[in-house]
Amino acid sequence: MKNEQEIINKVSDFVKEAMQEYDTGHGWSHIERVVRLALHIHGSEGKGDRFVVELGALMHDIGDHKFASHDGPAEIRRLLGSLGVDMSVTEEVVNINENISFSKGENRIIKSDELQIVQDADRLDAMGAIGIARAFNYGGFKGREIYDPRAGYITPPSHSHNSRNSVSTVHHFYDKLLVLRDLMNTPTGRKLADERHDFMVRYLDQFFREWNHSE
Repeated sequence: MKNEQEIINKVSDFVKEAMQEYDTGHGWSHIERVVRLALHIHGSEGKGDRFVVELGALMHDIGDHKFASHDGPAEIRRLLGSLGVDMSVTEEVVNINENISFSKGENRIIKSDELQIVQDADRLDAMGAIGIARAFNYGGFKGREIYDPRAGYITPPSHSHNSRNSVSTVHHFYDKLLVLRDLMNTPTGRKLADERHDFMVRYLDQFFREWNHSE
């Protein structure tokens, strides 16, 4: 097996190429942020394998159904196998890729430390100022309305994980983004999520004041 940094470099090159067909909110800059967040959480929590966390964060969106038609786990196994990565490491990276998505729901699997960390990092990047920018970027990419006042909300938000069917980007906040704080796995993730959640609430308050021309 190549040394770990060589593997990280090769995987990074592969992911950069794979992300070219994704929208900019899900592209390489998103991957970089998730890697940084995941490594921060790993260091703060003192658990999980750092190499697995970094590989899992790099490859968590490979085969994303929103943009790609290829099989993510197969691509991961092919690439990491060609780099001589241990099978146990490869399978944990596949586990992260297969189970990280919000749309999969909070299934009953026992989450490894590495999955918990990368999942928190990915969800944190969907929150706060970055999360707001990404939400409207993706909404525009999909031709979604900014806001549809004719559509109602489920209050409190359901955990139905049907955010792909949000009728507008603002509804997407209620379908997904405002739910994420309560789904964090780690104490570090929960602490970071609190600030980002509060920022989104303040943003929506301002949004509706402006939409309704109220003071």
